[in-house]
Amino acid sequence: MNGSSDVVGAVRVREVRSRTDRRAYLDLVRAPYRDDPHWVHPDVRILKGLLRGRTLLAGRSEWHALLAEQDGESVACLTAFMHASFEEKLGKKIGTIGFFEALPRHDRAVDALFGEAERWLKERSAVRVWGPMNGHIMYGFGCLENRYGERPVVGTTYNPPDYPGHWWRNGYKHAPSFYSYAIDLTREQTRTAIDETLADRRLDRDPAIRLRKADLGAWRREVGIFIDLHNAAFAANWGDTPLSHDEIWELMGLARFTTDPELFWIAEIDGRPVGLVLCMPDFNEAFARVRAEPASLRAGLALFRFGRKIRRGGLFVIGVLAEARGRGLAESLAARAMQRMIARGMTVMEYCLVLEDNVPSQRVARRFGAEQTKTYLMFEKRLV
Repeated sequence: MNGSSDVVGAVRVREVRSRTDRRAYLDLVRAPYRDDPHWVHPDVRILKGLLRGRTLLAGRSEWHALLAEQDGESVACLTAFMHASFEEKLGKKIGTIGFFEALPRHDRAVDALFGEAERWLKERSAVRVWGPMNGHIMYGFGCLENRYGERPVVGTTYNPPDYPGHWWRNGYKHAPSFYSYAIDLTREQTRTAIDETLADRRLDRDPAIRLRKADLGAWRREVGIFIDLHNAAFAANWGDTPLSHDEIWELMGLARFTTDPELFWIAEIDGRPVGLVLCMPDFNEAFARVRAEPASLRAGLALFRFGRKIRRGGLFVIGVLAEARGRGLAESLAARAMQRMIARGMTVMEYCLVLEDNVPSQRVARRFGAEQTKTYLMFEKRLV
């Protein structure tokens, strides 16, 4: 915690219902970071749609958006979810808490929010609650534990240092963490590892194997391949549940206009997709210049002006189906993406959000000289 005493005053928790409530919730996305030079405005399109009940996230889950007021001022917010995919996969009801923000020194308001969220989840027979998770892992998750003095990579979580304390104080226990790794693309050993991987002839000797770039002209098909592979390759991962083609299209449909096809590679065996890597430039380097919503005109202009000057890339998904592992596909896919980053003048790649027990993915990261950097905490609590 920050060492400051809690603000004294009457606390009231209420459900988000009106346009004024929605505006207050969205204001809290920015308010805790007003004086933080490292914060970059996150993409809030899904949150805006959720608060209006107009997203597939809203359609596939029960949700309960809440505001906490202290002396008439909105000081904290969160949304509790019951996403259908957890019961479909695990056979039990799991609740999640996400889209959480809070002003500093308002612990009592935060505790009241958590209490109301847990009460609502218990009413719906949830046996436990996980968080932070915005309904489903693909919509955003994790509580940053360290390196608060660094700008977040686009699409990853950033929060003040006091946020983990809110979860611990409310009786949550440690769930599996996720790690990020930094790979120095200027380092001689890293470039040697990339060159050696690209020179590996094992894949060439198998005519059934093909590595191809994503086809932006068939983007809907490629997005469908992405989610099918993600659902299968990550089926055993903690917290991961299947998403539909329509849901992932809602998330990724517009990405066609910012995707570099040489940063999105698909591996096929006899024409069947069996693996992929998805990377992108860290657009936050451009968005940070304007501190505006990524979907805004100001952010778009910043991306147009500075997009080719981005020097950091992110690797967000790398996965290979179980039956195709052991052939060096993951390393080859990653090497091709890093080769493209180097050609674009990037100097570092952040290998993002690797589950703490995902040894194969950690092995790939270290193959290219990765250094473990950020930790994203996850929490859980039994409700019955």
